[in-house]
Amino acid sequence: MISIPKIWEILTGKFSVFMQGVGTTVELALFTVVLGSVLGLLVAIFRHTRILPIRWLMNAYVAFIRGTPLLVQVLMIVYGLPQLGLKLPRMTLCIIALVINSGAYMAELIRAGLQSVEKGQEEAADSLGMNGFQKMRYIILPQAIKVTLPAMGNEFIAIIKESSVLYAVGVYELTYQANKLSSVNYRYLETMIVAALIYFVLTYTMTKLLGLLERRMRRSENSVA
Repeated sequence: MISIPKIWEILTGKFSVFMQGVGTTVELALFTVVLGSVLGLLVAIFRHTRILPIRWLMNAYVAFIRGTPLLVQVLMIVYGLPQLGLKLPRMTLCIIALVINSGAYMAELIRAGLQSVEKGQEEAADSLGMNGFQKMRYIILPQAIKVTLPAMGNEFIAIIKESSVLYAVGVYELTYQANKLSSVNYRYLETMIVAALIYFVLTYTMTKLLGLLERRMRRSENSVA
């Protein structure tokens, strides 16, 4: 039977332990969403290139990452790269794995944003004598990024939750800390409920902040119009 007083006792008594896990989780998510956005942007741009081998390679990367489990990708990076001679801290390897995973999804989001830009604007840029780089830099990308910002925020929320798989490779994020604590206090259900509540607070807070950002963006667009 679930003990509500025990849940409160675990939360208050081990609050610093949970917060240590939260700090690691948020750090992983921040690094991943920033670097993953950069990688996704590059992949999305290269998927529009006329050089067929590069376009094929980018499409294959996106298809492979989206078609395989995140945990398998993490294990490949964390244990595979050291086997190939690349010795890096465990945290760095996990960030690399998350960035590679997030980059594929970000690439799809940005690709959708690029396709949302009307062809007439590209034609207008051509009439002004802009080259391909200038069109992408000044016309297409600013509009595509603006369209995809809400979805990129949702990706940040998803990363907060998906980073929980890193407990399998010994990274001291929130799930790892909760699992470690439950192995000591033998109150697995109550401890995991505490972890779930903390995840909920994190994701709910981010959802509200993103909603506020979207409303402000809409108001700014309406005021300009």
